[in-house]
Amino acid sequence: MPTPVAIDPDDTGDLAVDVGRRLSLARRALGLQQQEFAARAGLSQPQYSQFETGKRRLTIEAAIKLCHAYSLTLDYLYLGDPSGLPHRLLVAIKKIRSETY
Repeated sequence: MPTPVAIDPDDTGDLAVDVGRRLSLARRALGLQQQEFAARAGLSQPQYSQFETGKRRLTIEAAIKLCHAYSLTLDYLYLGDPSGLPHRLLVAIKKIRSETY
């Protein structure tokens, strides 16, 4: 079976780390600290922190809560495909990426 082409050029191949980086980008683009970002999605800050740092894989249940709270998509979180994100959020994420990488 052929290896899938990475959508996100910054992907490392470690799903937990890659998802965590995208979570961090989205959170920072929204101008929120971990505590507030987690709380608005119904997650605890310690639990969310483990997802964002890549120490624990993002569960589908937590991902769905984050998608509902922030108009994120599963395609963005898990695959790095930003095409379904709201334009304003996408622009903010791109700005942070250009400043960081």
